[in-house]
Amino acid sequence: MQTKCDDILEVCSEETLNEILDRYIDFNQHSASYTWKRLGRPLDMDKTLEENEIPDETDEFVDLNIDEDAYIPAVHLYYNDDLTEA
Repeated sequence: MQTKCDDILEVCSEETLNEILDRYIDFNQHSASYTWKRLGRPLDMDKTLEENEIPDETDEFVDLNIDEDAYIPAVHLYYNDDLTEA
């Protein structure tokens, strides 16, 4: 069952997804029990968003005079039933 819960994290371009996951644990203690995906494709947790083909488009928004918060790329988390404990 989907919870349809949204959490927004501001991340540095240098952070790997594992580093982001370490901070996301504050929102969800079981976050390591999820598969992180973008557009249905599993992400490599050892890579940055850019390396996972999720570009930072802030400069384009600024050039077009569009609020950079008008679009925030989504990463979906899919629960793995691995029985981990928090």
